[in-house]
Amino acid sequence: MAPGMQDMVSMWLAMLAGAGCAVPAVAQEEASVTNAAPGAIATVAEAGGTVEPTVPEDARSDRAGPSPHYPILPIGAKQAIERGYHIQRALGGSAMFIHNVQNMKSDSLAVAFAKGQNPPEDATLTPVPFVTTTELESHTTNSEFKADVWLFPFLNLFAGIGKVKGHINIGVDIDLDAFIPPPFCRPAKPCGHVDLPFTGHVDNVATTLGGILGYGNNDWFVALSVAKTLSVSNKDRSNLRTTDMALRAGPRFALGRETILSPYVGANYFDMHATVAGTVQSGPVFDDGDSINLRYSVDLKSSHPWAGIAGFNLELSRHWGLQAEYNRGAQSDRVVLSATFRP
Repeated sequence: MAPGMQDMVSMWLAMLAGAGCAVPAVAQEEASVTNAAPGAIATVAEAGGTVEPTVPEDARSDRAGPSPHYPILPIGAKQAIERGYHIQRALGGSAMFIHNVQNMKSDSLAVAFAKGQNPPEDATLTPVPFVTTTELESHTTNSEFKADVWLFPFLNLFAGIGKVKGHINIGVDIDLDAFIPPPFCRPAKPCGHVDLPFTGHVDNVATTLGGILGYGNNDWFVALSVAKTLSVSNKDRSNLRTTDMALRAGPRFALGRETILSPYVGANYFDMHATVAGTVQSGPVFDDGDSINLRYSVDLKSSHPWAGIAGFNLELSRHWGLQAEYNRGAQSDRVVLSATFRP
């Protein structure tokens, strides 16, 4: 490594002593939305008041030689190992499960109406003030595979692909007198309001990209994670986009030679945007028995994106790790479970 890079890595390593980090998911939604993985740098071994280098298995030599073989990644691993830090294996794969319930609010609602039949697919959808939403709540479940790499001892990059399923409950209140002309609706015989509840279905493939910055030592850690998830549907289903940012911090407890428990708390910003399109039909509302048929497109976003976090990471060994997390917001609940393998 060039002297300039050595100085830079030494400076980073002097600042960073270890982090148990969290990798978010979707969304998860859900979709996001990406959520925890063990940290790259673990405990420092001390003997007699001095730091003793801890050489990982893949950096040891089976026979006497001039020097052990150090891993290529993360960048700066050799300097970290020589300073006594326990470096986690760079590559990992995780299976993740995320369940998210979140209240939404409407950005815009555009509709086309027809009496007794559905409006055509190419009908112009017009934003209308006489239609209001009465219920907006999403229920999504995300099953995802995530691959990650520790590029530096303090920086993890990850990408995931998975399946998002669920539904979005939407209630619409229509002022019939505002848009239906006489003789159907008139002051002498008003049509009134009609409540038209419907459900937008979610069954999409989702992709996630993100990263983590970690800082800490052998006793505690703090981690900042950022992830972006995109889920695009076909036809009359819901497109989802999530932005997931979280800050987690907590202590680290060594339960054995390779087992580390890291409980943590923190805060999460999980902003979900959804576009729901489709058709819905009311029951008979006119004297002749005809229904109101509605073709709609509604843009939704999280009404309260902030939530508190409580969870834990459990490093079972250098190869295996588990994570569980619960997010609770003013109008949201999210559960995240993951299992990670590092070859």
